[in-house]
Amino acid sequence: MTSLSKMVPEGGPIAWMARNSIAANLLMLLLLGGGIWSAFAIQKEVFPQFQLDIVEVAVGYPGAAPEEVEQGILRPIEEAVRGVEGIREVTSEAREGRGEVLIELVGGEDRMKVLQDVDQAVSRIRTFPDQIEQPEVRLQSRQQEVMQVAIYGPIDVWALRKLAEQLRDQLQSKEQITQVELRRVPAYLHFRRTDAIVKLI
Repeated sequence: MTSLSKMVPEGGPIAWMARNSIAANLLMLLLLGGGIWSAFAIQKEVFPQFQLDIVEVAVGYPGAAPEEVEQGILRPIEEAVRGVEGIREVTSEAREGRGEVLIELVGGEDRMKVLQDVDQAVSRIRTFPDQIEQPEVRLQSRQQEVMQVAIYGPIDVWALRKLAEQLRDQLQSKEQITQVELRRVPAYLHFRRTDAIVKLI
């Protein structure tokens, strides 16, 4: 009968573990223990946390068509921020009664400094139409959704909405919850659905 020492080559890690079974078992226990610890200690998130390096400039222009928004709002903003350092790309969108400019920053730039520079550049614009609303300059933020609670049942749709609002008020009273939103609830003017979603943030 051929012994194990003859079957395993003399050199290499496998041969060393075959001759030192205690060390091999300790290594196995160490790896198993590290895996179990990592399973409990690793951070678990629906979406990983990250920072958005985008400055958003939003301006309301009540009653204006998209073409008027583009000419009166978007183009002046694009020209004003063109000289700001740290900008990678500028994207504009004109809609009826509102215009938005998304300014993507170069990676590693001081976000707050660029935000301040963009805000100052927009405030120096003197060609805006008189009917516009106050421009809003802010860093895009991302809210982290924690969970959703669905309320449903064979009852009147307005009773479901009332229950959802009561649950929302109860959840908002908790210090650990920063924001609660109602989704898929019927409007008071009309209704289409028979369930409600409460979103926790």
